[in-house]
Amino acid sequence: MTGAGARGLDLLYVGTLPPHEGGSAMVAAQVLPGLATMGHRIRAVAPITEVDLRSGDLFAERNGGIELNRFVVPYLDVSPDTPPSEEYRRRERRSIERHVTRSVELERPDVILIGRESFGPHVAPLARAHSIPSVLLIQGATTMGILNGSYPRQLAARLIERLGEADIAVTSARHMRRTLAELGVPDVAIVPNPVDLDRFRPLPDARTLRDELGISERDVVVAHVSNLKALKRPLDLVDAAQIALSQDDRLVFIVVGDGPCRSAVESACADRDILGAFRFPGWVDHADIPRFINAADIVVMPSAGEAQALVYLETQACARTLIASDIPAALEVVEHGQTGLLFRTGDVAHLTETILLAAREPALRARLGRNARRAVAAHALERIVAAYADLLESVAARGVRTAGG
Repeated sequence: MTGAGARGLDLLYVGTLPPHEGGSAMVAAQVLPGLATMGHRIRAVAPITEVDLRSGDLFAERNGGIELNRFVVPYLDVSPDTPPSEEYRRRERRSIERHVTRSVELERPDVILIGRESFGPHVAPLARAHSIPSVLLIQGATTMGILNGSYPRQLAARLIERLGEADIAVTSARHMRRTLAELGVPDVAIVPNPVDLDRFRPLPDARTLRDELGISERDVVVAHVSNLKALKRPLDLVDAAQIALSQDDRLVFIVVGDGPCRSAVESACADRDILGAFRFPGWVDHADIPRFINAADIVVMPSAGEAQALVYLETQACARTLIASDIPAALEVVEHGQTGLLFRTGDVAHLTETILLAAREPALRARLGRNARRAVAAHALERIVAAYADLLESVAARGVRTAGG
């Protein structure tokens, strides 16, 4: 281990953290406390809204070992596959540059950890200007936006060019490394996403939440958990539900989360007269997600694109049946018929057929759940935190990459 590693690194994290609801925030909220527990000093710079700040920063209260500096934004940008307004980006950049410069001048960190693709162009040049090695985490939503055209071409080209200024980029999945190489970001490291196997496990008290939601013992519960962006294709679930309910009236659907498509999903349910079969608890604190997954028999993720969805791993850890679209992200963690079920992306008829199959076969669900719980152990939080620690110590020892190196 290096000298820095022996004494613990001084890490400056610049990215999202709860109450932000995105995947990058959820990953960082698990990995950073783990690194702090290992003896690394963690300083963090992260956005928050004035409303959330006034109501109490729960993440800061729960994680006293992290030295957290917040900067205020008008709203939390949870759709990085489409850029916010120019004014928002300008305000965000100024705040980040001010906080990072102040943190570096106060005490030089060993490594700057950039927690979001869109923060890379703001932070990586600052790190390089101060000769501090930087690691950029790429969770994939912005990359998905570049691929599907929702991220404007000119902004995308500028972003990709600036991403190369970090000393190393890290993503959570093999397919993302291939995609990033095609976009011009080579030599990307892979550290899979984590799941806390102590928190996400089969729970015996799922009946309590089902009672609260007005769900009977005979019902088969199908859940969807996301930030309800168009990329998640939540309306596919509504389309499938309409057909499936005509064949199995035991089905009840829980849509956990909030986001741009929520009103459209609720309206579609009302228009098709199936609103009574749906429950919309809204945004749920990540600490409560295990209860909702355990209250479900099946979790459906119809996404058009993911890097490596935390919900995949969390569903498997809770030994529940995961039904996922056959995108590359799912193919990396789901073995069809063994650790979950896959359906053809965007094929509502196939999704409906798969939901009905799982709903009618409790023995199949039990077998898939047992297998998934065993397989997902490779993503155990402790293993992933250790992998991040090894990577960061290596980067700190190597120092800033020279131009062209």
